[in-house]
Amino acid sequence: MHAYKMLPAGKGLGFNHSGSQILSFGKNAPTSLPCLSLRNEKQHFNYNHKVLCMSACRATKLNAAVIPLEAVETRQLPLKVDKIYPTTVVSVETLVGPKGGIGEICHIVLNHGGSFSFVEGEFLQVHFPDDQKATPFSIASCRDGDSFDGKTLSLCVRRAALFAGSASNYLCNLKPGDEVRISGPVDGKMVFPTQDLEAKHIMVATATGIAPFRSNLQRLFEDPKAGVTFNGLAWLISGADNYNSLLYNKEFTQIQQKNFNHFRYQRALNNSVDDSIYQSGDEIFALLDDGAYIYFAGSLTMLPGIKETFKKIAQERGVDWDKLLPELIQNGQWRVEVY
Repeated sequence: MHAYKMLPAGKGLGFNHSGSQILSFGKNAPTSLPCLSLRNEKQHFNYNHKVLCMSACRATKLNAAVIPLEAVETRQLPLKVDKIYPTTVVSVETLVGPKGGIGEICHIVLNHGGSFSFVEGEFLQVHFPDDQKATPFSIASCRDGDSFDGKTLSLCVRRAALFAGSASNYLCNLKPGDEVRISGPVDGKMVFPTQDLEAKHIMVATATGIAPFRSNLQRLFEDPKAGVTFNGLAWLISGADNYNSLLYNKEFTQIQQKNFNHFRYQRALNNSVDDSIYQSGDEIFALLDDGAYIYFAGSLTMLPGIKETFKKIAQERGVDWDKLLPELIQNGQWRVEVY
């Protein structure tokens, strides 16, 4: 069993592992962390990351047995809407699932005529005909749209219910030519820093959580109007029930074939994203030590597994995760966005 002892680490929380470097969290505190792999517990990497973000899709409730959500994990919506933009439905395509049934996932293209400006990773609000409510959805295309004409944007929506008041049911039932009113954009945590063209981005997604990552990947590798060349690494770990339920699989495969030095596409079937993180811990934390960013987006049910994975790894090294996580949140090192 490894022995840890508390050490002063600036304003943060520090732990010293016998035979390893300092593990510390806090402002101006050097940070290192043992790797997250069962295969090689002897290796340790400096952990000097920039941002650890997590995003998850809306869900009704969590099972009482799972890790509870912290208040800071909720999405911050604007208090008032400055402007509503009318858009026209271009197309509604079923990607996976039973057409017209619960679980169907649709790719919806809206034409805003060039009036709606946004950046990749942001989300918008859809306003319904009765004016009683608005629901946020992540944008699934780059700022120039799937056709790169600057006049469209795309949404990736899972039909979660069949009743008339359901936002997802409303969107999946749309037909070409229908009008949809939107507002925003709203700045989400999935906006990639664009000033560093050699940055490393690690993305973990399940289901429609793929939307903001598709948006960013289009901009990095496909949008001819971007005017820049990305020389870093974009690593996507995409979770799905099975191969047929992978979203945008063909697109990501083609991007990988054209940009194999800068884009890695890893499929985590049977929704084994937490296992993928655990098994790739050595490389993930080596990249984080080199200044990489890591993002998580997907179903709310993904959160407990990932948190349990981090907690288990911490416990194996004698670190109290329940005390450490609030420190990470307070210092802005662990950011969660639930919607």
